[in-house]
Amino acid sequence: MTIEAESLSQDQIYKVRRRLLEWGRNNFVLYPWRIESDAWLTFVAELFLQRTQARQVKGVFEEFRSHYPTPTDLLNADIKEVSRLTRKLGLNFRLAVARDIATFVVRHNRGVLPEDVNELTKLKGVGTYTASAWLSLHRGKRAVLVDSNVARWLSRLTGNPYNRDPRGVSWLQELAERMTPVRSFKAYNYAVLDFTMNVCTPRTPDCTRCPIRANCRFGSKFRD
Repeated sequence: MTIEAESLSQDQIYKVRRRLLEWGRNNFVLYPWRIESDAWLTFVAELFLQRTQARQVKGVFEEFRSHYPTPTDLLNADIKEVSRLTRKLGLNFRLAVARDIATFVVRHNRGVLPEDVNELTKLKGVGTYTASAWLSLHRGKRAVLVDSNVARWLSRLTGNPYNRDPRGVSWLQELAERMTPVRSFKAYNYAVLDFTMNVCTPRTPDCTRCPIRANCRFGSKFRD
């Protein structure tokens, strides 16, 4: 069976987007990387957030920022000291990725990170989601974010089957593209991140306080 991205009308998309943006304004979580403007530090934050909850990353990011605020600082640091910090997050491969990227930035790219999805994903350990999140949330460039949380939410919203790995699932990619606004993409993407973390959760979604349940197939039984 072919699933079409047209499973939501444009009018439904406008309504969902508007309510989600309003929810996001009222429930924005002020993590330190969300108010950080430095390209290197925000990119490291997105690396740390891979498969890790934001509340776990907060303290590690703040300590990393105070000790290794530039790629050069990381390259000059004692690897054992950095590892002591980053292993708190598990998945310690991220330290190797961060060092590889720091090496590229310092030695091969005149001290700057590329700001293009295709160029970023050429870097070892950087996937489309991480690159898109950094560009959208920190560099002012529109990008569409689709991870397992977004896939779960859009599947519930439309009633379509859930694919934990959204890569190559055309209806998910197309619908996410239609739902992401042209101008307020940053606010929208932050709203989706916080919404799927705190309301439309994996096991026990809180449909009773969901702002978009009137337009959601899964949440229809909770409508007023």
